[in-house]
Amino acid sequence: MLFAVLEGSLLLFVVGSARFGAGEAAREASEAGNAVDADQRIVLQIRESAIGTTSLAKVTSVEIYKLNEQPDGTLIKDAVKINRYLLNGTPMGSIAWPSSTRNVTNGNMDFLGITVNYRYDWKSGILLAAGPFLSNQTYFIRLEPQTY
Repeated sequence: MLFAVLEGSLLLFVVGSARFGAGEAAREASEAGNAVDADQRIVLQIRESAIGTTSLAKVTSVEIYKLNEQPDGTLIKDAVKINRYLLNGTPMGSIAWPSSTRNVTNGNMDFLGITVNYRYDWKSGILLAAGPFLSNQTYFIRLEPQTY
């Protein structure tokens, strides 16, 4: 029972850390706008947060993507404009949505999504045989206007 409480506490910390790290990355994305190094600054925020510095979980990838606003106001992930990075900032594949092409004009700013994918390996108990706990944390944000 004690190990189950400990395992649950560690997992709860990892989930909260992922939520905080993704939120800080979204804030950085909004501020960075279409700066040339925006994606690197976003990944750096995740790397320097608790989810990136703890050894309790492993960040498997960070996705930065464009969201398209629908007529009813919902946001849909663009199937093409997705950038994937390792936690150290190395791109996974080609850069499909360069940060310099993001629209930061007042009234027409792009919506951006960030997904932090991570893996938690069980430390004890019967869940070891079940394999790792795979999860993600997603934030959507509208870029701040840089041009008025």
